[in-house]
Amino acid sequence: MVVRNEGQALCVAVEMERRAIRVYERALMLATEPAVVAGIKEILADERAHLRRFSEMRENHPVPAEEEKMLISSMAAEVLFTGGVMEMKREQALTTLVGLYRYAAESEAGAVETYGTFASKCQDEKVHDTFMAIVREESEHLTVLLDKLEKMG
Repeated sequence: MVVRNEGQALCVAVEMERRAIRVYERALMLATEPAVVAGIKEILADERAHLRRFSEMRENHPVPAEEEKMLISSMAAEVLFTGGVMEMKREQALTTLVGLYRYAAESEAGAVETYGTFASKCQDEKVHDTFMAIVREESEHLTVLLDKLEKMG
């Protein structure tokens, strides 16, 4: 994936978060186990917070509409949540906490890598620092998820 500047990075990041939110919202409609529903709601709140943060920053780094359209179609789907709810179902993320946390951990690991790459492309210090803060936050989420998985055996 080629992202040349913070405007492009933010464009893709916003779309990644939108897709994550849509996947977890669909998952919420399908999950029936109370513990899984609670886990999805917790993850969904984090994704919504990231979307708000990235959307605010993107306003200061606009990308021409055609460029944005191309970026979204060619990159965001490759980066995160490529299998959507069907992948969650295959990984038992809709029926078990272990499956949900495993799916979320894989997604968080992908986000950490992607957002770290985006940070390295940023010339705007504020945007760079925000991406790095998100990397730290996603890393913390990943650690929490991995700890939960380890405790579950």
